[in-house]
Amino acid sequence: MKSTTKDEYIQSVYKIVFFIEQNCNEDLTLDELSIVAGFSKFHFHRVFKSIIGESLSGYVRRVRLQTSSKKFKSNKKITDIAMDSGYETNASFTKAFKKHFGLTPKEFSKKIKERKGNEMLKPKFIQIDDIEILSVRGTGTYSEVAPKTAETLMKFAYSQKIKYKKNLMGKEARCFGIAHDDPKITQEDQIRYDICITWDDKSVKPEGEIVSNIIKGGKYAQFLHIGPYENLTKSYEMITNWIIEDEISLRNQPFFEEYLNRDPRRTKPENLKTLIHVPVE
Repeated sequence: MKSTTKDEYIQSVYKIVFFIEQNCNEDLTLDELSIVAGFSKFHFHRVFKSIIGESLSGYVRRVRLQTSSKKFKSNKKITDIAMDSGYETNASFTKAFKKHFGLTPKEFSKKIKERKGNEMLKPKFIQIDDIEILSVRGTGTYSEVAPKTAETLMKFAYSQKIKYKKNLMGKEARCFGIAHDDPKITQEDQIRYDICITWDDKSVKPEGEIVSNIIKGGKYAQFLHIGPYENLTKSYEMITNWIIEDEISLRNQPFFEEYLNRDPRRTKPENLKTLIHVPVE
């Protein structure tokens, strides 16, 4: 396969990945997805599985269930979560949920709330516009994937500067991470993470693993985490406590992080600053 053809396949498949993740509660048909990708539906399944590593239907099902799991942190009824997640009946949702997580929705809901403690962070509520980004998707444990994806993205950014004098890492550049899955309930080899930078110069063309995407605007609860990235889990646990205690309703968008330090490698771990954004209604 020629490299240019492979790049085109990767770009098209990730259009579908992002489309599924942003519309996972809708009725996604093969015809619709193949049109978005620009592929013949007869070849679409094979290309998707080759690049993503799982079938199209399996990926849609997993994203729906992973998204539904976040809604248990609020006080939504299980029936409402099932309907919001694209399942026509509570029974079909329960069956799929238990197969994926090994627990019924009721058992899962109880377990989530048992993890609640007394310590909570307090947010600042903000309204943001859509943010256009270039991103790299990694799959696996955050500790392993984050450095690899960051290296891939930085190599691309600096190659643009050297080859084409395109400065993607100027003073106004912003760096984000999108953590799609909870490592406590998702298998390590299926955890999805995107490393992203803002993208002002549209003359830069995404290539291969570097794809264009959008962080959706709207209302967010913003939390400041100070300290090592390894301690972010603790902040997320406190945020979960806040969601449960204050009965917060979440929008169907992933949490995202903004890394405020210009060069984390030259910053003491205790001085690292990360803004955590939680999409709220």
